Amino acid sequence: MKLLLGAEKIFTVISLLTLTGAWFPRLYEIISGESLIVLTSEGVVALQIPFYSIYITTFALILLRWRKIIQALVKGKLLLLLVAIAIVSILWSDAPAITLRRSLAVSGATSFGIYFATRYSHKEQLHLLAWTFGIAVLSSILFTIALPAYAIVPDPNSTALGSVLQGVYIHKNVFGRMMTLSTIVLAIVAFSDSKSRYLAWITLSLAVSQVLLSFSTSSWIILAIVIALFPLYRALRWNFSWMLLLYIAVALFCGGLAVLITSNLDLVLNSLGKDLTLTGRTKVWSAVIDKIGERPWLGYGYSAFWRGNEGASAYVRLASGWKVAFSHNGLLDLWLDLGLIGVSVYLIGFFKAYTQAITWMRWSKTSYGLWHLILLTFIFLTNFSESTILKSNDIFWVLYTATYFSLSQSSIDA
Repeated sequence: MKLLLGAEKIFTVISLLTLTGAWFPRLYEIISGESLIVLTSEGVVALQIPFYSIYITTFALILLRWRKIIQALVKGKLLLLLVAIAIVSILWSDAPAITLRRSLAVSGATSFGIYFATRYSHKEQLHLLAWTFGIAVLSSILFTIALPAYAIVPDPNSTALGSVLQGVYIHKNVFGRMMTLSTIVLAIVAFSDSKSRYLAWITLSLAVSQVLLSFSTSSWIILAIVIALFPLYRALRWNFSWMLLLYIAVALFCGGLAVLITSNLDLVLNSLGKDLTLTGRTKVWSAVIDKIGERPWLGYGYSAFWRGNEGASAYVRLASGWKVAFSHNGLLDLWLDLGLIGVSVYLIGFFKAYTQAITWMRWSKTSYGLWHLILLTFIFLTNFSESTILKSNDIFWVLYTATYFSLSQSSIDA
């Protein structure tokens, strides 16, 4: 029995690592010579094999615990409704074949998130994630040492050195996000009373160095914000009067910071190596909003909008002057996919999970209790400039699903 349980944990860690986008996409790029930044991984059959292997195995494991799964599904109706809308959107999709394929993939990713939430306690989830991201950190370092020509790539716009680190991932921003998430997970474990906290501290220091070497300014900013929020979230465990004073202090700080940034926008953006259009993103957003206005309620169908120079996305490329493959904003991409209806369902579910995360954190007295609240904050911040909402074969959607169902369960283990 112990052997089977150990094998299941190994399967979980390998699955989580695969869902981060480590190794397989990068190796494909090296072998084929094709860039997956241009050719998305969803269109590469060879890269789908690991994911569908994970989902088939997950389905078998779910069947073994079907009673517990059904109990969880009853309490996660909003998230399931969002996935159902994605599947049904094939009826109005501009690209039904793409919608069908990717809705199956996002259903698989959702299933894995549900399995992860119902199979493991909060503490077990954090430890498995610590192993996952620890492997991601160490393998990126080893990859950089062994094959620096592939792990370190030219990028004169990001650093005076003319190159950035991307490790075992396909882009510096992907690498930066994963190392930031690694830092968060490892920090929570390191601050716990876990026997492995010393190992977590060592790996944490390596993860922080990887974030810095990615030269992903968005990752730097998000990590700084999350670090600042750690003690503030812990303070939510205090009595109400202290909480009220804290909220006032935070509001004043954020207001002052907003004024400072607004009044020195040119200086701030130039210091980050960006122009006033945020690397062209505002032009993209403007064009995307134009297309949203044409089909505001139901969108263009799940994953059916961005098709290069085909269909509606051609207008965005032409208007922005940028060969963009997504809108660089999570809510805008969701709006394009599933319209205002899909966005509304997601936001209601997100705020429900956020309030539950605050409640859970206040009741929990360990560092593990911070995990769900910090993760939701990280997802919220990330989706200002990237798109990770309802994405197939994606670790962020898996973890959001796991958090949603973990918090929705009436009995939660610490």
